[in-house]
Amino acid sequence: MGASIKDVAARAGVSTATVSYVLNGSRSTSEQTRRRVLAAIEELGYSQNQAARNLARGRGSILGLVISDICNPFFPEITAGFQDQALLHNLDALVVNTNYDADRTLNSVRRLLGLQVPGVAILTSQIDPSVIDLLAKRGVAAVYLDLGRVDRAISNIVLDYEHGIAEALEHLTALGHRRIGYVGGPPHLLSARRRKRAFQDSAARMGLDPERALDGDFTVRGGYSGASQLLAAGPLSAIVGGNDLTAIGVLHRACDAGLKVPSDLSVVGFDDISISEYAQPSLTTVAVPRHEIGTVAFRALWAMMSDPDLAGREYRVGTRLIVRQSAAGVA
Repeated sequence: MGASIKDVAARAGVSTATVSYVLNGSRSTSEQTRRRVLAAIEELGYSQNQAARNLARGRGSILGLVISDICNPFFPEITAGFQDQALLHNLDALVVNTNYDADRTLNSVRRLLGLQVPGVAILTSQIDPSVIDLLAKRGVAAVYLDLGRVDRAISNIVLDYEHGIAEALEHLTALGHRRIGYVGGPPHLLSARRRKRAFQDSAARMGLDPERALDGDFTVRGGYSGASQLLAAGPLSAIVGGNDLTAIGVLHRACDAGLKVPSDLSVVGFDDISISEYAQPSLTTVAVPRHEIGTVAFRALWAMMSDPDLAGREYRVGTRLIVRQSAAGVA
């Protein structure tokens, strides 16, 4: 058994209340007393029971961060941005991985509520309405990614997929491409539907064929399969991937088909994950500022937690095209 607060008080020759004052900074104590308490804590190896403190105060110093897939290179920078801000505000961030499972998401949120978290950032691809309702009824500040609405205790981060996809197509058409295909993500995800619709709308506006767009699964394997289908359906000079993993799958399919990138086929991705720069050839892609998303998510929670009315708001995050080696002019 570890040392208790009573053990610390006895060693320092003070009351347990004084130990609590020193730990929490809730009341001033003499420097001599403070040093005795800290020395006792060090000697005994005492650590606070954070969960118990949260329950006693009715509000915790831990924020929840719920993400879809901790193995996906899209999420580490988001996590870092969120955690950096939490530390600056003397808070901790508990990261929960849902693996795209709705039941797992709901159970994770329930566990976070048991820790008395004052706020949760749910930056997953799809949210079950029961999760939103649960947090709202408890009065817990929550920020979502592409939820589509704002309310009391609900803020929303909107990524400008439309601008990013349009910029990718403008780049390709400026290089002379007219036969351009698209491989996206699962249609049940709002983000995937928005990206595909952005491609089709931009393609139609530019006089391109908007129907050369397929749904995929946002994985390398999905990109490989989608590229196979597009290339079998007719000649293409360029393919846009709904995310970088998809685009990397397209690169692999082009290689297996004997096509050289970019001389035979240009490829553009979306997200600018870290490995895209080191693909062969390096991937031209639309950058999503993931560290900024994590920072904005924290600030959205902080704003609501600081507001007695828990007023939510919408936050927009832009994108920009990163030109590398995987796209070139039509010969």
